[in-house]
Amino acid sequence: MSCKTRTIQSRANGKYVTAELGWSGDKYGMLRARSTKVGPWEKFSVCYNGYNYTIKSLANGKYVTTELGWSGDNRGMLRARAAKAGTWERFHIASCGTGCSSIESLAASSKRYISTEIGTKGEKHAMLRARSAYGGPWEAYRIQ
Repeated sequence: MSCKTRTIQSRANGKYVTAELGWSGDKYGMLRARSTKVGPWEKFSVCYNGYNYTIKSLANGKYVTTELGWSGDNRGMLRARAAKAGTWERFHIASCGTGCSSIESLAASSKRYISTEIGTKGEKHAMLRARSAYGGPWEAYRIQ
């Protein structure tokens, strides 16, 4: 398995993806594109196993999960919370142009692109969620 330390920057709002480790309960580890600079909560280990990718927060050592067991606007939320990489922790990363990547959740055959929810307000503003059937401007990231 090939792993590299990376940052993930949303092209929708230009902010770095953060694992929200200061929160508790269901919001612990939620991924949001909200940071203007890179610190410990904005670093991830992105690993390729020859078929797909896993993403692990370096801040808490947990794999990023697509929350498909939830309903409503929490369905498909990404959180750094899994101790092991299972089926909900698998992603496909593809180029969408120069300096641009799309991230698709492979969880439970949902096959949804990851969106930066910049249309939401409050604590869910800019959360990452697997919800789109196609890759558009809200589904573009710079992974470096």
